[in-house]
Order: sequence, then C-alpha cells, then structure tokens
Amino acid sequence: MLFAASTLLMVLLIFPVPVNVEFQTLTGTKTVTYLTSSSNVSGLIHQICRDDAKNTENIIVDTDGNEPIRKGSVVQVRKATVTTAKVGGTKEDICLYPGTIEENLAINGITYDDDDIVYPAVKSEATASTVVKVKEVHYETEELTKTVEAEDEVVFDTGVASGTIQTQEGSDGEGVYKQVTTYVNGKKKDVKTTFKKWIKEPKNNKLTFGTSATGETGAVSYSRIFTAETTAYYAGKNAHGAIGTSCHYGTCAVDPTVIPYGTRLYIEGYGVALANDCGGAVKGNIVDLYMNSTSQCIQWGRRYVTAYVLE
Repeated sequence: MLFAASTLLMVLLIFPVPVNVEFQTLTGTKTVTYLTSSSNVSGLIHQICRDDAKNTENIIVDTDGNEPIRKGSVVQVRKATVTTAKVGGTKEDICLYPGTIEENLAINGITYDDDDIVYPAVKSEATASTVVKVKEVHYETEELTKTVEAEDEVVFDTGVASGTIQTQEGSDGEGVYKQVTTYVNGKKKDVKTTFKKWIKEPKNNKLTFGTSATGETGAVSYSRIFTAETTAYYAGKNAHGAIGTSCHYGTCAVDPTVIPYGTRLYIEGYGVALANDCGGAVKGNIVDLYMNSTSQCIQWGRRYVTAYVLE
C-alpha cells in the first residue's frame, strides 16, 4: 500500500494541471491558461518565461512564488506598458504598471524628495494615459546685506504757511536679508528675499506741506512731481468751475487731458489746489490758480514752480 501511494503522488506531480494566469495591464486584465507540472508559482513563472517570452516581458508577479500549484490555481501578474517619462527635464523610458505612481517610481528606480514636484500625485493610480513628470527642485539660501533708502514721509500742517515746503533730511539704513533662490531642473525659477534684522534702521526724509489757508491735516502721499507753469485768476466769490463746483482759493484750472478733473495738487508757493476748472489758454502743464482777489493774481503773475500730484 505504501508503494502504491508513493507512485500515485509521483504521477500527480508529473501530470500537467491547468493554471490561470491573470495578466493585469493599464488597459485591463487578460487571463491565459497554462498547463504546468511545476510544484509552485516560481516554477510556473520560470516555465512561462521560457516558453512564452513575449507574454512575460516586463512583468511583476504579485502571487507568492512559494505558493503551491493546484488545479484551478490563479496567479496574478502585472505587465508593464513601456512609455516615456520626463525626469529632471530629461525624457527617459520607463515601465508603467498597474498601481500607484509612488510604486511605479520605486520600481523604475526614480528617486525624489519632498521638495520635488511629481505629477500625477504619488498616491494616484497609473492609467493608460498617464505621463509621469518629476521636476527636481532645490534651494540655495544666502544672507545679504542691503542698503535701504530713506523714504519720503509727507504731512500736511496748518501751522505752516500754505505753499511752504519744509524738509527734514533723513538717512539710509542697512539691513540683513535672507535670499532663497529656487531651481527647477537646474534652472533658476524664483528668488525670494525676506528681511531678518536691522544693522542700522533708515530714517525717513520728512516733507511738511503748509496748509494754513486751506486747513488740510494728516499724512499724505504723492504719485509724481513736475514743474508747473502757473498763472492766476479771479472770477468773483460765486464763480463755478467746468465741473460745476465752486471756485475759491484752493482750486485751479488745468488741461484735463494732462491733469484730470478731481486731481489734488500741492503747488510750491500756493498750497493745495483741486483741479475743477479749465481755460482756453490752459494747456499741458500750465496750472491756473484761483486767488482771493485780482491784486493777488497780479502779484502772483507767471511762475515756474514745483507741483506734487497728491494721492
């Protein structure tokens, strides 16, 4: 009886049995049935690689190689699609298998770190249309010492005569900054500079615009400076400008194609002037200033003075 049992076992091992191998690809799963006398999965795969080389190119066997072969066994195999990836700005051929992008990068020996840009996202699943891109990102950091120029700080002051400009000289400062340069695939992409500390703080230049005649107070800024050719006019106490608002000391006539209506100017020797009127002879940078009397107009005459366009 022992002899008979041993003989039966040997016959079973030699006699081929059908095994289904599921080839999973990016486009779907194809099942192929093989007859094998192999005792385990590793033997079966060795047999298939020998007898069916085309079908077993670029495969990964997910079923344990030590698993014994039985009639009706199912072996799961992933088969790659050879495609092109762009890594670090260079094209290279890779084998793309069903699974995550993260798994595929590891299989193909493509390394990356947390700073690098990987597309698609590493946890997403590869598909037939997937194109893998890995942009290599690195940073260079340095400390810089920079001169910081003094800025102009402008204020209105009713205690100073209108048209009077007082200046208080400031001084430039010096600061320490961190500069981070970003490189993507070896090419400079971005530079960011952030302040760290002062070596010497800047002291702003201070300009005081006198407003004793019109009463403006507080901080103000200007967008540009120009040399204005100024004249003066007076049309009585009930005069109105081109936009319908009253004319008084503190308003002016302008060329609206150069200085739009509603613009506030600060005129050296005069003070704040709101543009609300125009005139036939008022062209270009000419500014016609409204006065309180004809005698003031005569006294003013025609002057070339500095004008600030206020914001």
